[in-house]
Amino acid sequence: MFAAVGAQASKLRLRRGQTVALSLDGSETAFLIRSGALVLDLTLPGTPRQVVDLLLSGDVLRSSFVPADANARLTAVSATEVWRLRWSVLKVLAGADPTLAGFLETSIAAQMARQALHIATIGRLTGEQRVVTVLTDLALRSGITPTAGEVGFTMPFSRRDIADYLGLNPDTLSRIISSLRSQGILARSERRRTVVRDVRALAALTPAAQSLTAITDSNRRPAAIDAA
Repeated sequence: MFAAVGAQASKLRLRRGQTVALSLDGSETAFLIRSGALVLDLTLPGTPRQVVDLLLSGDVLRSSFVPADANARLTAVSATEVWRLRWSVLKVLAGADPTLAGFLETSIAAQMARQALHIATIGRLTGEQRVVTVLTDLALRSGITPTAGEVGFTMPFSRRDIADYLGLNPDTLSRIISSLRSQGILARSERRRTVVRDVRALAALTPAAQSLTAITDSNRRPAAIDAA
């Protein structure tokens, strides 16, 4: 499926902290995240930076998703490979390949569903529920199950990224993480590695758990969280 796309795309291998222009010669651009992680942030005039999306392997971004003149940046937060090409080219390729068309439709629909859920999360949930929601989301999307009842995943995003994504003060985020550790739900992180010790207890702390599970590709869903 990706052979035809790869032949047309520019393959960008990014270092942590490296940014990518969201427009290609002024035309609408598509980004396929093949590995690694990126943050998409906006800075409106006179306002602090706001992270609006956390992008992982398998995600697709169209530059038209980003408001014009919003001072947006797409930044790698780990070693990342991104395929970039004009949306018009990708659209033609998808028209000739039903499998590719289905992948794009599913990936973009899941991204839109996550963004709608994120708006509800930062608008209606408590600080702890926001943190638990993003941890659950990352565990569902990239976690593995080292032992029964546990899920571990790489945390490529900094605390500042997560705080800006959730609309929280970094100190508040740190206090919530410490509380989850003291409750035995999280283990202490080591070198950007996060281990959820009690998946059921984590999922029980956010009303978004069922929705997150529903929009996560079942083929990538860790069994422990699926059961929870």
